Amino acid sequence: MAGIKNNRRTQYTRKAIKEAFLSLLAETELAKITVTDICKLADINRGTFYQHYHDPADLFQQIEQEFVDQMLPLLVMRPKDHLEEWLTRFIEALLDNAVVSSQILKDYQDSRLLAVTFNEVHDLAIEEFRLRFHEDNPQLLEYYFAYFVKGTIGTILQWLEDGMPVSVQDLTTMLTQVLLPRG
Repeated sequence: MAGIKNNRRTQYTRKAIKEAFLSLLAETELAKITVTDICKLADINRGTFYQHYHDPADLFQQIEQEFVDQMLPLLVMRPKDHLEEWLTRFIEALLDNAVVSSQILKDYQDSRLLAVTFNEVHDLAIEEFRLRFHEDNPQLLEYYFAYFVKGTIGTILQWLEDGMPVSVQDLTTMLTQVLLPRG
């Protein structure tokens, strides 16, 4: 039935729009993607696009929210988790949707996903830094954490941009060795 919010045709149209958008996003910056570009690739008219989204930024926000909803259960700290295990799950989850992940990582300071994600591991990381570096100064521990977050994001982004030339496990091991050297 036409007009029902989640009927098959609506679902198909939304899927076509998202796939076209993600295809464009893989090649073009978000700010340069136009509604016209999306419509041409999705083979829809502008009115159809506007029935579902306000603009490409709105579309990206909805895709990001879906991505956040999918990732958060995977990234919850589990009992007896170590930072390396959690980091492996984080990288694998990003890899499963590399196009959206790359965009989120590029704009990491405004990303709800990354804020929630790294908040999840904050206390574990602080404790590992405290023990590893024999540091009790809370401000210095927060600086260790900032280094951990920004270094991890920058490295993963570079890895994605390079076409993932090493395995997730190799990347995780390298990050863990840099961030938490054995002493």
